[in-house]
Amino acid sequence: MKRTNSLLSLTLLSSLLIGAFGLLLTPQQAKAVPAFARQMGVSCNTCHFQHFPELNSFGRAFKASGFTMTGTPTIDQDGTFSLPSNLNAAIFTNLRYQKSNGTGSSNTSTGKTTNNGAWIFPGETSLFVGGRVSQHVGALVEGDVGAGGINGGGFLASIKIPMVHKIASTPMTGDINGGVVPFSAGLGPAYAFEIMNTGAVGNHFMNLVHVSSMSAIQFIQTAGMSTGDTNAEGIGAFAESSDFFVTVAGWDPNHSIADISGTSSSPSSQYVRVAATPQIGSWDTGFGFLWYGGQSVVGDSTVTNGVYKTHMWGIDGQMQGNLTVGDRHMPLGVYVSYAQAPSSSASGPMNLYNTGRKTARSASIAAELGAFDDGRVTFQLGYRWAQTGAVSHNIDNAYTVAATYLPWDNVQFMLLETIYSGSAHGNNPNNGYTNLADAGLGGSGHSLTSLNLAVGF
Repeated sequence: MKRTNSLLSLTLLSSLLIGAFGLLLTPQQAKAVPAFARQMGVSCNTCHFQHFPELNSFGRAFKASGFTMTGTPTIDQDGTFSLPSNLNAAIFTNLRYQKSNGTGSSNTSTGKTTNNGAWIFPGETSLFVGGRVSQHVGALVEGDVGAGGINGGGFLASIKIPMVHKIASTPMTGDINGGVVPFSAGLGPAYAFEIMNTGAVGNHFMNLVHVSSMSAIQFIQTAGMSTGDTNAEGIGAFAESSDFFVTVAGWDPNHSIADISGTSSSPSSQYVRVAATPQIGSWDTGFGFLWYGGQSVVGDSTVTNGVYKTHMWGIDGQMQGNLTVGDRHMPLGVYVSYAQAPSSSASGPMNLYNTGRKTARSASIAAELGAFDDGRVTFQLGYRWAQTGAVSHNIDNAYTVAATYLPWDNVQFMLLETIYSGSAHGNNPNNGYTNLADAGLGGSGHSLTSLNLAVGF
């Protein structure tokens, strides 16, 4: 009965949001990590829908160029050397307060816990260096100068080197770009190339705080009964136009630290992503499918080292445009996703995305409306239903409401509240899954409140 009620709630919420589509008119004006803003000579809102990190159509085109597009002077010679005249770099950091309503400390080594309220400063703090390397080659390096780097996790949070060239041009699809992308990151194989905002990769979503509580794909990858290991390194290839993109990658669930210690495995897992990104009327839309397969050796100690299956799949969709009421045009984005991961068996390798004995499933719908001050004040609403894969106490639902305020394009205040329900959040911690994955210090309970200040410069 609880599952039926949850599905009915999801269906009702979906119907209400989809019903609002008829009121939508003109697309949102094209709104970049500040390093790319420097390269393009434009403000951050040129590439982002409403705010960082959501991409709009121009932001997708910039990413598909392999970060090689430029609006500032370059140093060129004989067609073989073409660099921006300045090194493109940026810092992103945040200050966060989180409070969960569980009891006790879930981090006994330090005594810190969000159950008692916790300041996290700095939070995720990164140094970005990237942009154009040559006419057809770009790069993006993210260095962790915050918690991970300080605590010995290593400086290199992620790196990719896209090599891109136009491979075709048709009257229907326009230019089609193709690229090869060596990559290593803590964001899963989708980091190779992803341009939708549904959470297929964790840093493309409407917020970076309660992601697995609002995105079904992120829940299966990072929460539920999974290991929470999102490390990935390998090589991807993609094709992209204004109407679609396809990504394939060979990868393994390791990251840069494994290479340093000489324990990296070969890229024996597979990732496939197919999505359509058409303009439907005034709507900038996307509809896609993603699949993870194969098995690989984990050797970087993020989980117990050994062989793991890497099996899951998902579908997702988004619509971004303007809600018009009278003479007001308010940007609105709606994002849906569904994902599932097969169970692990006692006789074979565990599934990295579901260590439980039942299939893990999750569905979500989230929306963000820019209501005031030309969209600088936004309101977010999300619902995520899930079965964790556990034999019992396996229902994990989350309702999230949030508000953001951008006094300037590179400064964002955000207040979020998530209420959790379902048998996974029962009172018996020995039988129920009570940890809240979006609590930075591992909180537990039925609710999580976060106040976040994010700054990029």
